[in-house]
Amino acid sequence: MVQKKVKITVYSDYICPFCYIGFDRIEKLKQQFNLDVEWQPFEIHPETPREGIMLDKLLFPREYLEMVRINVKRLADDAGIKFTFSDKLPNSRLALYISEFARKKGRFDEFHQLVFDTYWKERKDIGDLSLLLDLAESIELNKNEIFRYIESDEPGRKLREINLELSKYGINGVPTFFIGDKIVVGAQPYEVFVKVIRNVLEEDVTTSEI
Repeated sequence: MVQKKVKITVYSDYICPFCYIGFDRIEKLKQQFNLDVEWQPFEIHPETPREGIMLDKLLFPREYLEMVRINVKRLADDAGIKFTFSDKLPNSRLALYISEFARKKGRFDEFHQLVFDTYWKERKDIGDLSLLLDLAESIELNKNEIFRYIESDEPGRKLREINLELSKYGINGVPTFFIGDKIVVGAQPYEVFVKVIRNVLEEDVTTSEI
């Protein structure tokens, strides 16, 4: 029997380490289940300067940042993910904008992974437009078309609409996963996602038998 396809919508930001772990969770779940995954942009730090900001300049206690690093490293180690923290927090808006352009051109998945890996494995500044254009051109996206798109009001309007959409659910953080009619917030253990997906599949079977 062919397994029923489960729709998952994920809201994430490239500068969120838990979103990168969530990306890994989704890639592994694809190997176990028949999934229709749609990634949506959510800008978690719109206040970040366009040029980014060094982490030691953030208005967070050093102890808090260290606690986050420890927690992320634990989750990453458990998942077998290797990545490093940059010393700089980029402004992710342009990366989110260009990912939407890539979606329109049918190249979202390639660009999505490129940006994640470039920041979390290579520690490069994904707020740098020239870097983002290089990544886009490496998957044959047109630079001039990208310029026209990011200068339009379309990508900004989409970010605003998504913020409003999630606020209806009282959600203001990422990663957030809509799995069928269930909501999972945060980079939960892999087993949690498996359980939720199986529950959705079982509910679909029960409903179809009524």
